[in-house]
Amino acid sequence: MELESRLWFILNDNKVSGPFNKAEVEAQASAQIGSLIWGRGQADWVSISRWHRLIKDSEETYRRHRQQAERLWKISDGGQEQKAMNHEQMLEYLRAKNDLSQVLIWTEGYSEWKEIYQIHKIMDELGVSRRHHPRVPIMGTLICEGATGEFEARVLSISEGGLGVTETPPIKIGEKFKTILKSPNLFAPIHATAEIVYLGNDGYAGLKFIGLQSESKSALIEYIKKFQDAKSPAAP
Repeated sequence: MELESRLWFILNDNKVSGPFNKAEVEAQASAQIGSLIWGRGQADWVSISRWHRLIKDSEETYRRHRQQAERLWKISDGGQEQKAMNHEQMLEYLRAKNDLSQVLIWTEGYSEWKEIYQIHKIMDELGVSRRHHPRVPIMGTLICEGATGEFEARVLSISEGGLGVTETPPIKIGEKFKTILKSPNLFAPIHATAEIVYLGNDGYAGLKFIGLQSESKSALIEYIKKFQDAKSPAAP
């Protein structure tokens, strides 16, 4: 509710007057020493100084909500960039998706495209549980060797099915690589064969494992399980 449309009551000398709008409260309470003010949503009557602080906090909250509603979001879906959307349009688009693994999000203030799991507020708004999307963040370097040569990329996320990386050179969907993932989060490097399955802007790429050594798979599963256990709330 906009502040200009809200109404308050004033308690002075054991008498309640009102309702008043914001400007009327300012005039009335300033002229009456010791006045207390109450409005819908308040737990109790408050002094004029406390009321001013509540108004300031409410204005800041309203401003943030307006900015959030007006902010434009971009979605890259399987490498295909969609037209800019406002917040509600973006949520509506994502709710219609059965698989969010190839969806990347960008908005003003982001230095790079992000996967859905990285944006906890959006996950909460979508009602998405990370238990259903076991892709977890990881820090590391992926060494890739293919027909066009060798390169390194920075790893952002990993699952039993593949990786999300950034800082890649020009590559194409469908290219296959022999890969080695080195990370301080893992007790041993992960050796695998992987295929590029989607590309985003700014050097972002999604790779699908098409061959994973058994020792590497065990190390990967152990890491994902530890991460999920650490992030999951304790059972009641």
